Amino acid sequence: MCAHYSFKSILQRCRFIIFMTTVYLLTCFVCRLVGIPGSDLPVFAGDENDHPIDKKISLNEAIRIAIEKNPQLQSTRDQVEAAVGAIRQSRLYPNPVIELLADQMPTANAGLNQSQNLLSVTQTIITGGKRGLGIKVSEKSKEKNDFECDAVLLNVIADTKKAFCKVIGDQDGLAIARETEKIASSIYKSEKLRFEAGDVAITNALRAEVELSKAKNSISIAEGNLQNSIKELQTAMGVPEETINGVTGKLLTRPEELSLHDLELTMEKNQPFLKASKKNIEIADAQLLLEKREVIPNIDVTAGYQTVPEGDVTIGTVQMAVRIPAPFFNRNQGNIQKGKALSKKAKNENQSVYNDLLFQLRRTFNSYNVERRRVIEFRDKILPRAEESLKLITKGYKEGEFNYIDLLDTQRTWAETRISYIESLKNLNQLVAELERLAVTKIAE
Repeated sequence: MCAHYSFKSILQRCRFIIFMTTVYLLTCFVCRLVGIPGSDLPVFAGDENDHPIDKKISLNEAIRIAIEKNPQLQSTRDQVEAAVGAIRQSRLYPNPVIELLADQMPTANAGLNQSQNLLSVTQTIITGGKRGLGIKVSEKSKEKNDFECDAVLLNVIADTKKAFCKVIGDQDGLAIARETEKIASSIYKSEKLRFEAGDVAITNALRAEVELSKAKNSISIAEGNLQNSIKELQTAMGVPEETINGVTGKLLTRPEELSLHDLELTMEKNQPFLKASKKNIEIADAQLLLEKREVIPNIDVTAGYQTVPEGDVTIGTVQMAVRIPAPFFNRNQGNIQKGKALSKKAKNENQSVYNDLLFQLRRTFNSYNVERRRVIEFRDKILPRAEESLKLITKGYKEGEFNYIDLLDTQRTWAETRISYIESLKNLNQLVAELERLAVTKIAE
């Protein structure tokens, strides 16, 4: 009964401290609940109405699907989300430490009325602006992740465009192979009838049959190339298991003349990979400043209420304490040296990134100009002449002006010219996609 009465008396004397501690804990708990919104971060989930692709798609559809489905792009978005969490964490204050200590409690007559009781709260105070610098580092890291996400997005779009152009080119190549097979079949039937009529030797019929077999084999090769390019497009889009039956659209056939100087200026202004590299410099500088501020020690402040029994009387005392580590030996020298080295490293890497991007841009620009001249030459001179020559030789062959060898050579030249033109167009359109990625600008629709 005496022990129960003494414990009740202790609680009455400490009711103010207990009340304040309870209010503090409830406040922290409420703030914790308020500080966790249900939807403060974006969630990239698949559309429930998504259906497998089983049709011909346009370039815009391919890019849209790639943006939604490409796993590499999804990974960078997750990294941005993680950076948002890092910012949130950096803004939090250290948790207080609540301590309840019962000291010098006798073993014979256990009870709080016989011991020295201490209830205290310790809070760490971050000094020297380190918390603000930590927030700054996290925010700049998030900005860098945003730029890296933009860079990956550019890569995904460029890869999708390149693969898409390859599919268009291979579709055109297959159409040429089928047209060549149609011509070869027509010539074979004609030569076979003429041989049966005794107008030509059997060698003409045999050569025509060989050319027809080659044309059929070219169709099989063209179909295989088309299937491979479609698989490449599916992979770039992030849907390798779905079915694409081809694409719609045409390759760019009238390339415009570009200015290297304008492309370089646009790249320096808009290239996200270069922006991310520059942001690394800011992060390294902010981190270095934070390491220098770590020399300033944090302060631990403690406030408590202690009860000390003196006979039948319990004396209550208030205690205050301030703890400051003395930076005699560890003044963060190693991390400061590390921070300086990382700052220099970030600047050198930024210059390296700029040089590499500039080299890629100039190399691609030169290749674009070469391919542009080839396309113009094919489109305006070589291809029209090859088609006109085929028409004239075919007409003359039917009228007996030219022999079968002339017709065969002209047919081969016509087919090879068209295939070379398609290959040149594919290369040109892929170079346009690469220039758009490097310079971050729209070159052609």
